[in-house]
Amino acid sequence: MNDQILNVAVHGALGKMGRYVLETVSEANDMKLSFGVDKNSESIQLNNKDIPIYDSLNFKDHKIDVLVDFTNAVTCMNIIENCGKNNVDIIIGSTGFTEQNIEELKRVSDTYGITIFLVPNFSIGANLLIKIVNELAHYYDYADLTEMHHENKIDSPSGTAISILESILDVKNKLGMRKFKQNIPTTESIPNTRGGDMSGINVHSRRMPGYVAHHEVVFGNIGETLTLRHDSIDRKSFMTGVLRALRNIKALNGFVYGLDNVI
Repeated sequence: MNDQILNVAVHGALGKMGRYVLETVSEANDMKLSFGVDKNSESIQLNNKDIPIYDSLNFKDHKIDVLVDFTNAVTCMNIIENCGKNNVDIIIGSTGFTEQNIEELKRVSDTYGITIFLVPNFSIGANLLIKIVNELAHYYDYADLTEMHHENKIDSPSGTAISILESILDVKNKLGMRKFKQNIPTTESIPNTRGGDMSGINVHSRRMPGYVAHHEVVFGNIGETLTLRHDSIDRKSFMTGVLRALRNIKALNGFVYGLDNVI
């Protein structure tokens, strides 16, 4: 990015992630935090500056370059047209988007010429895991994925887990192999104990207090397993990725998916 100050607003500003984004942007020398949006609107003070928090999104009184969204898929979809009409790029950290939602994001991006950067996970380590499994998948016949999150996460499996699965399966598809080998139990005294199934990969989602975001992939062949695991133990771990996304947003065009595009 050039030396010009980036004007940033945060949608979902008073949520768990939104508050971290507010603090992170307010401390960045190359950015200006203009305002936040949250249904529980209240002004807050950061670095001795009063930051207005509105209950709805209105660009009329502020010059904004990019909006960071940490709400949910439904709430986010309600404001993307507004971003397009006001020529505001958007970085989306919300999850739970359907294929129809994705097509709508692409349409808005194309119609208004803005960048819509959808990032399922802002952790540098999690995105490196997505890259690494792609390099390893063709060596193994079996694969298993477990993802663990806090009890309030609304979607299952996580968006990051889906990205990991897609990265693994991309290798199999290129090799003309349709799926991984898989144990299918003859009897199952408790239904669905083998978890979900995506092309032979068993997928497990755990939800309980004490977790933030954790993803573990186990590859297996006869006589060996290879385990890769990434743990986000504090939401601050995502802020490095948020800053990277903000500082590279003007170099991106159209609809862009995944932080790996700026790593």
